[in-house]
Amino acid sequence: MSNVCKYSLENTRVYVDVTREEEQLKLVIKNISAQELNMPVEELTERFVRGDVSRTTEGSGLGLSIARSLVTAQGGTFTLSLDGDLFKVTITFPYSSTFLPA
Repeated sequence: MSNVCKYSLENTRVYVDVTREEEQLKLVIKNISAQELNMPVEELTERFVRGDVSRTTEGSGLGLSIARSLVTAQGGTFTLSLDGDLFKVTITFPYSSTFLPA
């Protein structure tokens, strides 16, 4: 969410969907990027990588890498996709009714 605040196009919407699909909980965050992301999506979760090397805002390039590592350590999956300037993060976790009511 920190990246959404920093890097979304000003005055645009951010979409957050949380759904349960069979045995998974799914969180999808979508926003319009303020800058063109000029690299392959796979590289965006690498440590110290920033989506646009010309950015002048603060940031170390660790946010997406830390998020991916945290989700993976908890048994989830973290994927990114780009469609033009639409930036999409999908996070899934195994669903267990032991921990969450149906």
